[in-house]
Amino acid sequence: MLASVFLLFYILLRGRNKMRFQKTTEYAIRVMVFLADHMDERYSANQLHQTLQIPYKYLGRLMQKLSNAGLVEVTQGKQGGYRIIQDLSNIYLSEIVNVVEGLADYGRCVLGFPQCSDENPCSLHKIWKERQESITKMIYDTTLADLQSNGSKKY
Repeated sequence: MLASVFLLFYILLRGRNKMRFQKTTEYAIRVMVFLADHMDERYSANQLHQTLQIPYKYLGRLMQKLSNAGLVEVTQGKQGGYRIIQDLSNIYLSEIVNVVEGLADYGRCVLGFPQCSDENPCSLHKIWKERQESITKMIYDTTLADLQSNGSKKY
């Protein structure tokens, strides 16, 4: 059992699971929380880059994905920029994650086995399943309003 726990931590530290979001997803969540806190204003990609210290090369593609998914509105021109127009309680963390990295990996085996289930488990299945269900529940239950009401000004 102890060997399984050490193996689990080794896998987690190597990033072969979904205990942590991809970097681009982290950026997307930071942008969305920032825009949620500033709903009355529009921000250009350059302003977002400077304010949030997100590499500019990510921002264009990221904002296009968020815009195409209907999560942000973009207006062209001198007074243009990005903003959120939806009700924050209707934007779930799962939508943001899905737009950027997809949700398929959140259900995969922590050891990478293609056939891993309660009926045919790997050695870490039971331990990982509980954590995985908790993470998945958090992703699907958390709204942008929840993140905004958290009160943090860390973007």
